Amino acid sequence: MPDETAAPDATVARRPRRPWWHLSRTGLLFGAAYFLTSMSPSLLPRTWYYQGLISGLCAVAGYALGVVVAWVVRTVARWIGLRVTVSEQARHVLLVAAPVLGAVAVLGLTVANVRSQARTAAVVGLAPLDPLDWALALVLATVVAVLFLSVARGLRSATHGIAEAAGHVVPQTIATVIAVVVVAIAAAWVTDSVLLHRGMQAFAGIAAQVNSSSPSGRTAPTSPLRSGGPGSLEPYDSLGFQGQMFVTSAPTAAEISSATGKSADEPIRVYAGRTDDRSVADVADAVVRELLRTRAFDRRVLAVITTTGTGWVDDWSVQSIEYLSDGDSAVAAMQYSYLPSAMSIMTDRDTPREAGRALFEKVYAVWRTLPEGSRPRLVVGGESLGSYGGQAAFTDAADMLARAQGGVWVGTPSFTDIAAELTAQRTEGSPEIVPVVDDGLHVRFAANGDQLTHDYYGRDYGAWDFPRFVYAQHPSDPVVWWNPALLGAEPDWLREPRGRDVNPDVTWIPFVTFWQLTTDMAVGHDPPDGYGHRYGAELVPAWGSVLGGSPTDDYSRITAGIEETVNRVE
Repeated sequence: MPDETAAPDATVARRPRRPWWHLSRTGLLFGAAYFLTSMSPSLLPRTWYYQGLISGLCAVAGYALGVVVAWVVRTVARWIGLRVTVSEQARHVLLVAAPVLGAVAVLGLTVANVRSQARTAAVVGLAPLDPLDWALALVLATVVAVLFLSVARGLRSATHGIAEAAGHVVPQTIATVIAVVVVAIAAAWVTDSVLLHRGMQAFAGIAAQVNSSSPSGRTAPTSPLRSGGPGSLEPYDSLGFQGQMFVTSAPTAAEISSATGKSADEPIRVYAGRTDDRSVADVADAVVRELLRTRAFDRRVLAVITTTGTGWVDDWSVQSIEYLSDGDSAVAAMQYSYLPSAMSIMTDRDTPREAGRALFEKVYAVWRTLPEGSRPRLVVGGESLGSYGGQAAFTDAADMLARAQGGVWVGTPSFTDIAAELTAQRTEGSPEIVPVVDDGLHVRFAANGDQLTHDYYGRDYGAWDFPRFVYAQHPSDPVVWWNPALLGAEPDWLREPRGRDVNPDVTWIPFVTFWQLTTDMAVGHDPPDGYGHRYGAELVPAWGSVLGGSPTDDYSRITAGIEETVNRVE
């Protein structure tokens, strides 16, 4: 009688698991390919730590894709009974030649990518990474890849363990399904509730501390025409860091007069901060009360500016309005958050839209009650997330033209509804970076100040009727072109003619390009004015045209005056 305690026959013994350090050859091949492509150039040169982060993430993604591809091929081969054999001689050649050819390819592509990134830096006026930077990037990429791979291996081990335990109670197939579901839910919970939630809380805490601090060397305004000043309904301390910067950065009437050579008024600036006890609508109401208090509706120009995530307003844009109107202006802005725009774009797109809509609607409600002959020119503007939120005040481009009397939108994200609507309607042949809409009749896209009069190919526009709107957007601005659609689709702006500030070597790579532009947004302000997300003097002719002037007017004295004021208050 056979011994029932004897070891099972070797033919049915379970195949031993591979050691935890085993790596898939196909996965390594795909991982190496993605690692190399991650070093390809994008819109802006990256710092070593962003390069390391991108390379590590891309290497892991490529490795995972390679593992999946290998599994699918093996599974299909078993189903159809396909078996591929290689002779011993061919196998020996492959084992020797493949590493050599791979090393040559890796070295060649690495050198080419390093040189190409240096060209990107030169195009936008920045210094390229040096050899030490690249070495640090490689070390960080390795750490990131090992970390993510270790987590994946841990999840796989947990799945196997749960499947084995459940297999004693239910059939093995069901046990495997249970294990996968349990581990997936647990991993999703830890990622969302622990890592992302706590990470966001920590980040928000730091941002809140910055918001509650005061700018160095600034004190509350002494003018009643500023929020936070004498008679203001908004205490200076309640405005937040960026709000305090805004109300203390206005030029004086004397500074404006010195630049224009004409008499000038003291411009009005009103602002309200977002506190815990206020809704977005409450903050907008507070801004309107400040406008009424300062008699802002009696001014020649009234500008509604939607801020970025931190509550920041670009002084080049605001001071252009103030200088060009000889100080006979009022600018209204409000805070709706204190998180940086890059973070808000990826985590909260609703609040900026709510804020842009609330502020304009409440200002517009008062403005339209005034006699037509005594209304100020109502214009709108915003940069980055502020442009995205500000345009949400209008249902479409026609509504914007009907209710606002002009505006300048700066660095507008391409997924903004009205901007996307106008771009989709562009004249055939005009590129996405500077689309032509109705021959520039009311709306003009400009990659620089010179393109307010002609299109990408140098062809002159027709008449520019009022109201006038300008979309200022640099081809090298990652904030404009970042879009989740980049993960799986090549955008028009990489298929069509490019701007002078984009490296011709930039190509779309699935998954990789999205993450490259994500980190590009973090360094968008590193280049000098005129590149990336840095807009400066080019906003003067843009606002000059919107307020009634010509793009070809001489704005040199006003530009010099604004530059002097901006440098003084920084």
